[in-house]
Amino acid sequence: MYKMGYLGPPGTFTQEALFKYIQLPPEEIKEYSTISEVIRAIGKEVEWGIVPVENSLEGSVNITLDILARETNLVINGEVIIPVSHHLLGKEGGTTGDVKHLYSHPQAVAQCRKFIEKHLPQSQTELTLSTAQAARLISERRNDNTCAAIGTRRAADLYGLKVLEENIHDYDCNYTRFIVLSLKHNREATGKDKTSLVFGIKDGPGALYQVLKEFALRQLNLTRIESRPSKRNFGDYLFFVDLEGHLNEPKIKETLESVGENTVFLRVLGSYPQGEMP
Repeated sequence: MYKMGYLGPPGTFTQEALFKYIQLPPEEIKEYSTISEVIRAIGKEVEWGIVPVENSLEGSVNITLDILARETNLVINGEVIIPVSHHLLGKEGGTTGDVKHLYSHPQAVAQCRKFIEKHLPQSQTELTLSTAQAARLISERRNDNTCAAIGTRRAADLYGLKVLEENIHDYDCNYTRFIVLSLKHNREATGKDKTSLVFGIKDGPGALYQVLKEFALRQLNLTRIESRPSKRNFGDYLFFVDLEGHLNEPKIKETLESVGENTVFLRVLGSYPQGEMP
C-alpha cells in the first residue's frame, strides 16, 4: 500500500502541499486524476490522501466537502496552507501574442480572469482536471505555439515549458488550504489545534442560532462556517464549522454534547494541528 495519494499529475499545487506536509520517496506516493479518486483510494490503495478544501479567493472546494459530509467515514489528520502563484506557460520561442488556446483548471482560470480578459481576449479556454495536466497537455503538442497553460514554475520545469508571463493571478493574497485524510484519527492535542465538524439543523425559527450560541457561550472561536445543500431536499442544508481547540478538551466535549441536542445530524471530521500560514 502506498503512503500518500494526491491529485496529479506531478507539478500540481496538491503535490507541493504534500511535500510541505511530509517528505516521502516517489515510490510511496501515488497520483490520481480527480479529488474523488484520491479520497476513495484511502484505506484501499493508500494510507493517507491529501486534497484541496479551500481557497482564499474562490472559496471552498465543493466536491471535497460533499464527499466528506455523507459519502465517507474518513477523518482529517492535518492541514497544509500554501501560497498560490499562477504563471502563463508556453513553448520555447512562443509569446503571449501567439496564444489561441488556453488550458487550465477552472479555479486557476477564475483566479486569472483580469489577465485573460486584458491579454488573451480572443483565446479559447479549455478546462482541465489540474494545472499540471494542462502543462503536460501543451508540452505534448510539438511545434505549436498557439497553446498555453496556467500553471506553476515547477510544472514548467517538469514539462519543459517556458514561463511566458509571471504572476498573472488577479490578487496577491491567494492561498489554498489542503487537508490530509485517513481512516483513523490518531493526532493528540498539541495546544494549537483545530476541530472540524459538519451538522444538519432542525427546520424552524432560530434553529441555527440555537447551535451557534453553544460555541459563543463557551467562548470557542469559529474560524470558518459554511453551508452546503444536503442534496436530499430543496432548502435543506448542512453546515461545516472549524473551531479552535481539540476534541479531547472538556470544554469542546461539553459543547458538542449540547450541539448534538439541537441538530439532526452531527459528525466530527477530525481534530488536528493548525496549519501555519506561509
